[in-house]
Amino acid sequence: MRLEVLIKWAAIAWTIIIFIGCAWPSDYPSPGLTVNDKLLHVSIFGLWGLLWVTIYRFPVRLFIIGVVYGFLIEIYQLVMPINRDFEWLDLLADACGILLGLVVGILVVRRLMKG
Repeated sequence: MRLEVLIKWAAIAWTIIIFIGCAWPSDYPSPGLTVNDKLLHVSIFGLWGLLWVTIYRFPVRLFIIGVVYGFLIEIYQLVMPINRDFEWLDLLADACGILLGLVVGILVVRRLMKG
């Protein structure tokens, strides 16, 4: 199996895993602004950006798609009875993670293509 196909399936799977994790009902109230919560958002969306930018070469579009995806997840958490809340800071952390993943991905892909 070609590496690009494997990365594509990993990106699709990770997109689904993010939704499942964010849609999972919470047994506790929303933690609000905690370092661990925001770091988790940056990490999961950073990996999302890294995976997608290695196979889809339009980082600005990917950033917009990722932010919209994060926003839709926050809306889902607001309207569904899963004991989760819409948080703007989560969306900001998502956007920061996406940007970080895209930048790292672009730098890695460029370096691999040169060398």
